[in-house]
Amino acid sequence: MSSEEKEKLFTEIFKVNKERIFRLCYTSLNNKDEVDDLFQEVMTNVWRSLESFRNEAKISTWIYRITVNSALLFNKRFKTKSGRFQNLDHHELDEMYEGSQFEKNLDEDLKNLHKAIAKLGKQDRIIIGLFLDDTSYEEISEIVGISPNYVGVKINRIKTALANTMGGKE
Repeated sequence: MSSEEKEKLFTEIFKVNKERIFRLCYTSLNNKDEVDDLFQEVMTNVWRSLESFRNEAKISTWIYRITVNSALLFNKRFKTKSGRFQNLDHHELDEMYEGSQFEKNLDEDLKNLHKAIAKLGKQDRIIIGLFLDDTSYEEISEIVGISPNYVGVKINRIKTALANTMGGKE
């Protein structure tokens, strides 16, 4: 692949997938500052890996797999450096939303949904983030590494957990 072809492909990937990748990063980390760092890391990893893409899966699946792997590694590095998990408490989440551009763009129900999603485990946050982006069960299966049937089971369990959390039945 020539450098021009690589650059053109990367530009197209960026245009088509940047918002979905960013949302998946946000779902994985829950912290705006870290999300920007992770997003840059994902795009760097996509750039570095472009020449090794073998067309065995859809390019979007390949990119989401890179995003998931990058998020898991990022979380691991962050946990090692700071000694804390990504399970933010309610006060940290409120501070994160307060006065941010994100808050201005979302209504109250969406903010509550995002807070409920933040309480889920890492894999569940990734699965529901992909599901909310209209990713197929088959593609989620490839990205996360579980069967399509189990994706359906997980999504139903996640929906129930979110309904309980948002309904105050924690």
